[in-house]
Amino acid sequence: MGFYNDLVEGLRNMIGQNRKYANPTQMAKACGVAPNQIIRYIKQERGKHIQVLARVLDEIGARIIFPEDNASSGNDFCNPPKALARADRDGEKLNIDEEAQGLLAFSINWMAEKGNPDSMKLLTVTGNAMAPRIEDGNHVLVDESQKDFFEGRIYAVRIDEEILVRRVAREPGKILLLSENQEISPGPIVLESNNPAHNWAPIGRVVFVAKDLL
Repeated sequence: MGFYNDLVEGLRNMIGQNRKYANPTQMAKACGVAPNQIIRYIKQERGKHIQVLARVLDEIGARIIFPEDNASSGNDFCNPPKALARADRDGEKLNIDEEAQGLLAFSINWMAEKGNPDSMKLLTVTGNAMAPRIEDGNHVLVDESQKDFFEGRIYAVRIDEEILVRRVAREPGKILLLSENQEISPGPIVLESNNPAHNWAPIGRVVFVAKDLL
């Protein structure tokens, strides 16, 4: 059934990173249906009435045309996934917030100049340790492919279960996480590279901050 297969393949192609919908839940929310309905259609686990309709449409020569996705249409914008301030099981990447996607769109060419677009996530900053440069509630774009620390750059770092955004300085055998707001966080956080008692990991470099001008 060409029409039915085109429908399933078209739905699949609209879901994923840098596509219109980051995941089936986001598509379902936009369509006003339950997520399991979208998932079961994609997996071809239900839809006998659609299959019957597809036979009729195949017979009359009907075809379905989907809008091209961002990656192939020449549309140079994409929506990086919105992340939670919580690391994944390995503690090296941010978990994705499945309920809050499509927040901001960026030029893919611009993102490529900053790093790897496929590894970028939006993170909402909590607290004013980096104020006034980065303030509570601001969104930062984190490139998880850039984990090597460079002096003076700003990174998202996991310490135990907490995600911090700080500027990095280095000393022999140590990483210093510096705040911009000395009233809130007057001293650096010192991480020793070879100290097993320190449970931390770089998440990625902050390449952009989005904020409202009051």
